Amino acid sequence: MKKNILIFIFTVLSTVFIFAQQNITGTVTDDDGNPIPGVNVLEEGTSNGTSTDFDGNYSLSADKNGILVFSFIGYMTKEEYINGRSKIDLSLRSSQFLDEVIIVGSRGKPRTSFDSPVPVDNIKISELQGSGKGVLDQQLMFKVPSYNATEQPISDAAAHFSPADLRGLFPSRTLVLVNGKRKNASALVYSYVTPGRGEVGVDMKSIPSAALERVEILRDGAAAQYGSDAVAGVVNLVMKKTSDPFVNTSYSVTSQGDGEQYQIEAGFGVKIADKGYANFTLNYFDQKRTQRAGTITSVADEANYWGISDTTPFNTNDLTAFLNRNPSAGFQVGLPDMTIANFSYNVGYTLDEETQTEVYSFGALTNRNGSAPQFARVPYWVSGFEQIYPGQDFFLAEMAPQIKDNTFSLGLKTVFNEWNFDLSTTMGQNRIDYYITNSFNQSFGASSPSDFYNGAHQFSHIVNNLDIVRTFENTKIEALTVAFGAEHRTERFVTEAGEFASYGDGTPDVDDRTGSESFGGFKPENASNDYRNNLGIYTDITADISESFLIGGALRFENYSDFGSNISWKINTRWKTKNDKLSIRGSLSSGFRAPSLHQVFYTAITTTLTVDGIQQNGILNNSDPALRALGIPRLVAETTFNVGGGVTYRINRNMGITADVYSIDVNDRIVLSGQVTPTGDPTNPIDQTLDQINVGSAGFFLNAINTNTQGVDIVFSYNNIEIGEGSLGGSIAANFNKTEVRSTNFPNFIEDNNLGNAIFSREDVSRVETWRPRQKIIASANYKINRFSTMLSFMNYGEVTYRHPNDPSNDATYGAKTLTDLSFSYNFSDKINFTVGANNLFNVFPDTFAEAYSENGGVPNDRNLDFVGRFQYPWQTTQFGLDGTRLFTKLNFNF
Repeated sequence: MKKNILIFIFTVLSTVFIFAQQNITGTVTDDDGNPIPGVNVLEEGTSNGTSTDFDGNYSLSADKNGILVFSFIGYMTKEEYINGRSKIDLSLRSSQFLDEVIIVGSRGKPRTSFDSPVPVDNIKISELQGSGKGVLDQQLMFKVPSYNATEQPISDAAAHFSPADLRGLFPSRTLVLVNGKRKNASALVYSYVTPGRGEVGVDMKSIPSAALERVEILRDGAAAQYGSDAVAGVVNLVMKKTSDPFVNTSYSVTSQGDGEQYQIEAGFGVKIADKGYANFTLNYFDQKRTQRAGTITSVADEANYWGISDTTPFNTNDLTAFLNRNPSAGFQVGLPDMTIANFSYNVGYTLDEETQTEVYSFGALTNRNGSAPQFARVPYWVSGFEQIYPGQDFFLAEMAPQIKDNTFSLGLKTVFNEWNFDLSTTMGQNRIDYYITNSFNQSFGASSPSDFYNGAHQFSHIVNNLDIVRTFENTKIEALTVAFGAEHRTERFVTEAGEFASYGDGTPDVDDRTGSESFGGFKPENASNDYRNNLGIYTDITADISESFLIGGALRFENYSDFGSNISWKINTRWKTKNDKLSIRGSLSSGFRAPSLHQVFYTAITTTLTVDGIQQNGILNNSDPALRALGIPRLVAETTFNVGGGVTYRINRNMGITADVYSIDVNDRIVLSGQVTPTGDPTNPIDQTLDQINVGSAGFFLNAINTNTQGVDIVFSYNNIEIGEGSLGGSIAANFNKTEVRSTNFPNFIEDNNLGNAIFSREDVSRVETWRPRQKIIASANYKINRFSTMLSFMNYGEVTYRHPNDPSNDATYGAKTLTDLSFSYNFSDKINFTVGANNLFNVFPDTFAEAYSENGGVPNDRNLDFVGRFQYPWQTTQFGLDGTRLFTKLNFNF
């Protein structure tokens, strides 16, 4: 009887429980409709719960009158009453700046930028695209204070690349990743006398922002974690995994009616059999040139510069008539013509859910071409061009490269015995085919072509990675993350010769100019195909001693086939209060930067403006025996020491501030020297070397300087601040930095021949120390109300200073400037958005030469600096470009 009664009671209770329970399914997405994997779904007041799968789906049996709690790091927790529903779909609202998860800089537990032991910027693509800029490097330039990528006019192929730097260090010292994998460098060496001279960087125009979900910027030395180049920090471009179909269009033009930019972006994402994802993006961008040249200051100034008089073949009367017709002497200064076409993809597929085995691949194909005006050739500089340009006063040679950048990565992830394995291969290539159009080879006379193929540079790499990581949570401490792995990388740098007319001498018995004007072609003896490989092995351990305190360390060994080995290390720590409001963090690390293959093997002949006038300058590759004869040693790796510390404070859920200080020592820093000129003694090795390569002067790469960079980064973030019926969000961010050249490392030959100033002059020192703003402050505010939103931004660029190579009277400081951006957006529906705005609303320009040299009659004593007025604005130390006001519109469609 007792047994039957118990069975009856159990049956009744079970029946009641079954009828009270209900199976609930649904999908959790973010603000943009993208599924969120790993969201915790818990029945309130119980231990009953689950988590969303890769596609954001969940299934759970719960009390039909209960409450479900949805939570995930980086998003606001949300509660939903079940009320008998069997399907509950919902969107989690991002907590924006304060709690978004970052990947770069950590291989273990998910962390936010406020919890990280090192400073990391986490930038949503919507923030970048709201800037009105069309390409990624310029979007970052106007969003991140510590990132600079100023567009450089009349700088050979560099006019198409915009050399970028992070935290006051030039392009070679920032590592760029795509989805955590190393991105290939460009094939270009910035050889012109502008910021970044002698450096090698990544082509940041090769990945469109429309293909990205976010950009992470690690502002800390990370060579021990990621290898060479991660001295100033790491930029990680995180690609979208999925997106609704979209088409974005934009148009912009300057207030002067030039520089039109057209852009169309399209993309879509799909699920693959509920086990995978695929996202595809197409991008087309077209830019027209701008014109910001000055005018010749006077006929007398131009005549004095070129030595023209009443008795010269081209006399003063001829010059007066010429300048009346051509006040700028044919010069053009500004943005180049440029067209970019890009296709990118990101796919992944889960092969086995139990072991979380996933195969993934991503990549991008980019073609870019354009045309950048170089120095206009006038008849009193280059004669004879009338033979192929009849009736023309001058000819304007243009650098018209064709640039291809390709990235492809294939990998496999899996979990075995709680260890996460990631095995991948990444291939990347950047190729530049150099074409000079509207040019002239004087030695060919009437038979000279006008367009030349000048050869090519190509850089490629293949990177194989194995990363293994596990987080131990059932230990005596909060958590212990252990990671280790290996990277094998092969690199190749190729130089291909141009056609004969681009470098050849058509009249070897006549003393005239040879090669195509503005950029001479690569000769067969310049052609090369150079290769190296390296192996890196690392370990990375992070111990969360408690919820408040963590300490981590990394160690990395690298061996290069061409220069040897290096061991880098790093330690970091973070302590935070129990209420998560205040954190204190710090790091110490050593690092290195291997000389790039470009710097070892690059060679070229270019035309540039120097204190000695316009010259044909040669650049000798570091492996050239001629340099050994001059006592110039082979390049070795730069070594670095990085110290960082900071605090973060969460004022409340919607506001927070971070402040970080840093100091970076770089020893044996590689630079491209100034030009060594003949001594006049034919027996001197310098004269013999220059005579062999047939140039008036020559430069080369060497480990010449030791520098220290110190700085402060401050970021105040706020979001979801309710004002009236709308909400306000934005940030105020600032970077203050100072770089000093502490000492030089010149070989004995340089010292013995008093060539120190020629190798690294006052101008070269100022290029490192003062050609970029030491202060950059960006404040932005975005107010949203119903379907309407507006964004207002202020960007303050500190002063920059130019120092003359040998005459301090020609030094100049160009004052700080503040730019204002304003835009308005309206959502006609959930599918259509329209934006109109203005960049640099008040038409601010850098100081002119006339302003900088106002105490000297408005012109420098050295007229090579402004090229007798052709340059109205400084072309070496430009802070933010020469567009002036740019008006833009954007029309976006989602399907």
